[in-house]
Amino acid sequence: MNELNLTKEDVATLAKGQSVETKSSTIKKVAYYYTAQGNLSSKGKQLAEDIFRIIVQDVEVKVREVLAESIKNSHNLPQDIVRNIISDTETVSIPFIKFYNDLDKEDLINIIESRSIAKQKAVASRQNLSEEFSHIISERCSEEVVGTLISNETAKIAEKTYDTIIKKYKDSDNIKEKLVSRSQLSINIINKIMDSLSDELKKRLVMVHDLPENMASDIINQVKEKTTLKISEDYSSDKQIDDLVRQLYKSDRLTPSLVVRAICMGDLKFFEYSLVYLSNTPLLEVRKILFNSQADFVIRNLLRKAFIPKNMFPAVFSALNIIRETHYNCSPDAKKTFVHKVIERILSVSNTDEELNENDIKYLISKIS
Repeated sequence: MNELNLTKEDVATLAKGQSVETKSSTIKKVAYYYTAQGNLSSKGKQLAEDIFRIIVQDVEVKVREVLAESIKNSHNLPQDIVRNIISDTETVSIPFIKFYNDLDKEDLINIIESRSIAKQKAVASRQNLSEEFSHIISERCSEEVVGTLISNETAKIAEKTYDTIIKKYKDSDNIKEKLVSRSQLSINIINKIMDSLSDELKKRLVMVHDLPENMASDIINQVKEKTTLKISEDYSSDKQIDDLVRQLYKSDRLTPSLVVRAICMGDLKFFEYSLVYLSNTPLLEVRKILFNSQADFVIRNLLRKAFIPKNMFPAVFSALNIIRETHYNCSPDAKKTFVHKVIERILSVSNTDEELNENDIKYLISKIS
């Protein structure tokens, strides 16, 4: 089939009761020549577009699907044809929305504002989606559509859009997983989502992204510390805790951040035995200092002997004060909410010898959350 035998009669024939197969075959041929527009004269181009106008009104969905699929890689289609296709049923419109490059701003906005999640996802999947439309999607679309946007590696996403997504879906594991899996993610954005990630996602973050060595090491250490404290939670006797802490001490893995994380997560026994080994102080003396001393400087001296950094003291005192005030029983249920109380207390620390600046607060919370 070529331009010379594509006539008005062909157009009229397609409008009549031909079979789906016949129509589909003709559409594919016409679309092939139309897409390679250099092979068509103005007259042939007009005839092809007349055929498209007939087919977008065809009663057979399959025929309209064939048309949309066949011309999705075309350029500069008449606007009436484009809008008929994108407003059609999802099986017709979605491939076209996803791949037709010449959709204008008004078309894209109308699709985003439609109630069709499938069509919105088609927009979110478009190649080289602009920062403008990525941001519009982040503000106006559902979590499912935003997830599609994040998974679209060609989509341009500005930092303000990431901020919107992080704030809007701060409790969504699905969005966090997609963010971690996205290959291009700035260090600034990684820092913003880090503390909310599960241990598994933190491991994946290290594998997927080329992080600075100190950041990667910090993430790995945090995961190791949490794993260690989970082991400690399973131990009930003092002897088991003592054995675990002694092993960590002998292998140089009893770090200050691990010890402070322990007390801030309500693992009092682990904290006490850690101070025993790090400060070379008997257990009964450690407990007397922590809970019977009337002077904070005595506790500070013990922490210094254990080589706990001074900027971690406020976290320790916050945790110890909550334990004293609430007669904390160290039960698993109590530990679940304890860390949140510690973070709240750290955020309220002011007018002390260890007054915290914003960086200190962020550092402490990253170590215990």
